[in-house]
Amino acid sequence: MPLARFWSSGRRSANSFAAKHDNTIGFAPGIGANTVNGKVPTASDPALFAMMFQQNWENARHIKNERIWFMNTYAVISAGILSLLQSIRGEATLELSLLFFMCLFSLLGLLTSFRLKAELEACLEKLEAMVAQAQAGEFVALEQSEGTLTRYPKFRWIFPVFYCITTTSFVALLVYRLAAGQPMPS
Repeated sequence: MPLARFWSSGRRSANSFAAKHDNTIGFAPGIGANTVNGKVPTASDPALFAMMFQQNWENARHIKNERIWFMNTYAVISAGILSLLQSIRGEATLELSLLFFMCLFSLLGLLTSFRLKAELEACLEKLEAMVAQAQAGEFVALEQSEGTLTRYPKFRWIFPVFYCITTTSFVALLVYRLAAGQPMPS
């Protein structure tokens, strides 16, 4: 029953969007074809173009927020584990387990940051194409930087570089701990 309610509310909101713009949208659940006035919608429809642009823009913002939330979570967990490592000196099994966990967690962060970077770039490419089609490049801040801004690296690389450094650091710490064969020095 909740799924039926969700489906019908989705149709109502889409149909209310169509009613606002003097269109009729017919959803065919079994066929998978969405039509506007009996035709498949194209990007030349201003209302559809605006909706697609807004969805891509919100998706790009969501991806950026995901990266920041994961970074915050990573920072809190890393700080907690590093402080815990300082307080449990002498318990080799626990130290190795925590370092191994941090190596895996850092690697997960690295892979996640690459995936989110790829999704963000795909989203921004779509937005750039839409801006070019609408000839609105001077009003949207998506174009390539010019002048003094070009000498700075793109911020999109900050997250993968950070996780690469932390993964390498935790692996080095784990290797050092295994090679030393004794508890970490105080």
